[in-house]
Amino acid sequence: MIRILLFVLALILLICSYYLIKKPQGLLVLFNEKMQAESRSFLRQFGYIYALLGVMGLVIGVLNQRSYSMMYLILLLLVAAIFALLMGAKTKKG
Repeated sequence: MIRILLFVLALILLICSYYLIKKPQGLLVLFNEKMQAESRSFLRQFGYIYALLGVMGLVIGVLNQRSYSMMYLILLLLVAAIFALLMGAKTKKG
């Protein structure tokens, strides 16, 4: 069951990374117009990080080791929290 959930999570991460890298226009409306280039590179950077984490999730799902799975989930939660905090700091204020 854990393996299936890891594969689903990896698939979701890969879809999110594609969205952040190739189609950032949906999220760029949240940022200031002056910082569009910086915001685009910020989203692209985290898109690549999410793609890497998605591939890691596929590998860890194949390995089927509980300790690696837990370390992967902790790493994923840390990266997601950092992304949320940085994106919240960069968005428009009202």
